[in-house]
Amino acid sequence: MNSPKERSFVGAVTARPDIRLFLIFGQDESAIADIAAQMATQLGSTERVDIDSDRIKNDPALLADEASALSLFGDKRYVRLNFRREEGLAAVENLLALEGEANPVIATAGNLTKTSKLRKLAESHPKAMAHICYLPEEGNAAAAAMAYAATVGLKLDRSLAARIARYTGQDRKLAQTEVDKLSLYYDASPQRPATVEVAAFEALSAETGEENVSGLINQVMGGDLRGAGHELAVARDMGVDAIRIVRALQRRVSLLASLRAKVDNGANPGAVVKATRSIFWKEADDFVKQLSRWPSARLAGLNGHLLDVEAKLMSVREGLGSIILEEELLRIARVAARRS
Repeated sequence: MNSPKERSFVGAVTARPDIRLFLIFGQDESAIADIAAQMATQLGSTERVDIDSDRIKNDPALLADEASALSLFGDKRYVRLNFRREEGLAAVENLLALEGEANPVIATAGNLTKTSKLRKLAESHPKAMAHICYLPEEGNAAAAAMAYAATVGLKLDRSLAARIARYTGQDRKLAQTEVDKLSLYYDASPQRPATVEVAAFEALSAETGEENVSGLINQVMGGDLRGAGHELAVARDMGVDAIRIVRALQRRVSLLASLRAKVDNGANPGAVVKATRSIFWKEADDFVKQLSRWPSARLAGLNGHLLDVEAKLMSVREGLGSIILEEELLRIARVAARRS
């Protein structure tokens, strides 16, 4: 279920013509992508122009030029901007300095810290709006799955919604995909509502093996080289996207880092894991093992390294990504194995 703050932010893309830049950032890349898509839907058939931060870094005038330009047919347009890092700050400043009317810029970025110059600018400038996407708790993710299901005519009980949230790693778009599959199965609509049964979810969901990467992540972070190799082969055979795997691993590292901070303060690892509702009970032992093998300093270093890996995957030609990722995952597994 979208929060009032999120709904207000999405609606501002049409309600606030004075805003030049809408920046969406944070740890939850699925929510970031979904909010950007909702804003695009609000704009209807408006022409879209895609730019990444590498281009505006090398051409600081480009962003303002594109925001000022009309489409080929004289209609409105909007700019979809993706930030890899902090590149292009001068271009954003030029955009915000524009006078008169301009096309909106919907920008997405990763987890910008409070010291980020881009974040500070977007949060303080009167012609910019910023929205941060935190990783959801299981309860919030379950509520969101239930709310989305209602829009397509499905009734989910809370336990099944929580199961979908766990299975999809609190990933909003993946959860919606699971609900969409159930909607097709039941031929449901708001006019023809249906109640979802657990058996239907189990029959249709990827819990039967399709694209479930949690096993791979557990083998890698637990230092099981043979198991990691097997899971990599399964993922390769099923064509699981390399970017999806590395982002799922980023979410795991972020969660482990927050748990490890509690352990460093004297808490028992098993108790910390048991008290974390977003951890499926079947994975509890894996998490305890991983907490013992990954101290806070190494998790922080790994988090930074995974950002570099993601950037590399996005810049190579198709086919190389899976090779690069497999090498990196086995390297991480070796580090975990040495700490056994």
